[in-house]
Amino acid sequence: MEVANIYDNGPISPIARTKDNLSIWTVGKWAHFNIANIEPLPRSSPMVAEMVALSGAATLAANGSIAKRIVAILQPTTFEFLHLRWEPLDDVEGVLWEQPGSAKFVAAAVHARVTQFTSVRDPYLATTTFWILGRQRDMNLEVRNPNPVALPQARFVFFGYRYLLTELDKEPQVTTWLPAEGF
Repeated sequence: MEVANIYDNGPISPIARTKDNLSIWTVGKWAHFNIANIEPLPRSSPMVAEMVALSGAATLAANGSIAKRIVAILQPTTFEFLHLRWEPLDDVEGVLWEQPGSAKFVAAAVHARVTQFTSVRDPYLATTTFWILGRQRDMNLEVRNPNPVALPQARFVFFGYRYLLTELDKEPQVTTWLPAEGF
């Protein structure tokens, strides 16, 4: 079954149910899993990444940037799958890299950014949806300061679902297909 609602403009919801099969396009091939459990990751203080502190700097320079960094709170273990949305809490821009060399929200010559104003046109932040599958496929976040003044913090909040997966040896007869690149 092809998933049609993963980017629909509405509240985030699981793309499949516990005990469903899930096939994910990753590292240039399909990987097949069974969903053992799903749990929500609510928008809350433990899901906030403070990128200025993570960079070791005191401030984010005026019109400056923080090079892409791994966000530790979003490092899944093997057979964990994160289905997330996100937004900045401060007046900064976020640039998402699903792996250090694999940009997300990219077309030919543009790498779109998520800002505090993304939710004005997209109240459920559906356009910010991204995925992280298992160990060593870390998400990296780059931060840009569009302001002419230095900022003391650059916080981003993440929320969504955590799936615990069991790997399958072969393609199941019934599965939910998640055709997403970049894992």
